[in-house]
Amino acid sequence: MKTLVLLDSHAILHRAYHALPPFMSKKTGEPTGALYGFSTMLLKVIRELKPDYLLAAIDLPGPTFRDALYKAYKGKRPEAEDALISQLKRLPDLISAFGIEVVSAPGFEADDVLGTIAEQTKNIKTLKDLRIIVVSGDMDTLQLVEDDKIVVYTMRKGMEDTVLYDEEKVKERYGFGPRLIPDFKGLKGDPSDNITGVRGIGEKTATDIIKNFGSIENLYKEIEKGSAGGKLKERILQLLIDHKEDAFFSKTLATIRQDATINFQFPISNFQLNRAKLIKLFDELGFDSLIKRISE
Repeated sequence: MKTLVLLDSHAILHRAYHALPPFMSKKTGEPTGALYGFSTMLLKVIRELKPDYLLAAIDLPGPTFRDALYKAYKGKRPEAEDALISQLKRLPDLISAFGIEVVSAPGFEADDVLGTIAEQTKNIKTLKDLRIIVVSGDMDTLQLVEDDKIVVYTMRKGMEDTVLYDEEKVKERYGFGPRLIPDFKGLKGDPSDNITGVRGIGEKTATDIIKNFGSIENLYKEIEKGSAGGKLKERILQLLIDHKEDAFFSKTLATIRQDATINFQFPISNFQLNRAKLIKLFDELGFDSLIKRISE
């Protein structure tokens, strides 16, 4: 079985920025803590997951289709700090130094790019034994999990405590399967992305509804048939009726697209670490301990 590893690059860098103390390059004076965390995670991924193929998705500047649909999307997030912005700008150089191809799509987020690659590659007959591992610091990517064929490798705490989510692991966490995560967020919302959901319905209630009804589409079919009353409290039923449009719209925003316009197709070259180029960049950034790891 071959392994394709897909990196949700900006999500990993953001996670590293908030998980690790900031520090500066002795040579350039620029902040490098997040780049260091990204590098340690990527070396760990290469060592533990042993990818045959490795691709990185990045977010492009400018609005996405979600911003076009909903002007307030991610509207409550604070402005990115200068130290983070400068490291985001250096991230493509770091990915290139590792020898990894970058894939992006105007108007789409990185996780949409990952979802599209996963969807395209899983349907290629010559790749029927391919296992896809999505590496991300964003739990939204769990909706992409499919059996043990598409899994998500993410961080529980810091950068070193990692966990691999297959379908059973997702069910253990949520109580339902990966494909119902957008429905769950359609009900409870997602404050980090300023997705409202159904106001008045929290995580526990949303979980119970999804367990009982499955998708939002099925939930509202039952409501329209008049057969949902016995399973829902009157207050919750009324909230769902009053905020039907919000539920469906929130699900749309929370759903990772799998039809992004990407310039990518198999076959791609097998992954080979670009040691010389990486050591040169690590030296510039002051990552002496990581140079030793590569040498070892």
